[in-house]
Amino acid sequence: MARRWMQPTVAAVWLSTMAAASFAADPAPFPTPAPVVYVADFDLDVANVKPDSGPGSRLRRLGSALPSGPLRQSKDPQTQAKEIVADMADDLIADLTKAGIDARRLPPGAALPATGWQVRGVFLSVDEGNRLQRAMVGFGAGQSNFQVAVSLDDLSNPTLPPLYENTEEGSSKDKPGAFIKLNPYVIAAKFVMAGHDQKSTIKNTAQQISDSVVEKLKAKAQ
Repeated sequence: MARRWMQPTVAAVWLSTMAAASFAADPAPFPTPAPVVYVADFDLDVANVKPDSGPGSRLRRLGSALPSGPLRQSKDPQTQAKEIVADMADDLIADLTKAGIDARRLPPGAALPATGWQVRGVFLSVDEGNRLQRAMVGFGAGQSNFQVAVSLDDLSNPTLPPLYENTEEGSSKDKPGAFIKLNPYVIAAKFVMAGHDQKSTIKNTAQQISDSVVEKLKAKAQ
């Protein structure tokens, strides 16, 4: 008889313990205060597009600059590029914030803070010779093989090296879509932008970048 009364008592204690554990707060991903990360606008070139009033100009304008890639052209290049850069920054900030990081956007041209971290990057395309170019948005420009090279910088370092170096000389090095060489001591990771829907492709890539940043910050906090 006593044995039958003990069984529900033990079960009740076990259930109570499990319930308390399930409602326990998850450990904070980072020590307080949370690390501050500034997200800079990623580099993305815009092709030099000149108005064309000749025959067939309307048809060319309706064509896609990036026919099968994630940066598919749907409006004028300047607007398209601004949207791509802004979406990447906004998605990155949202993902980093969810991970417990104090993420802020760094306005173009703003002075770098003396402390914290910076995430910066460049959109890239790869030509047939496997050479890296700065990716372009514009009529008739670009291809479907896109990457994003990203760096995580410790802002306590007074001098930050460049993300990449131009491999072309003279005026051609400043042209949109110039060939470049990534700085292996700076680039934290490269990500392939796969997909045909611009919004979802950027969102997925931003999530991968955010995961990489969080992993590195956790390793540095240990």
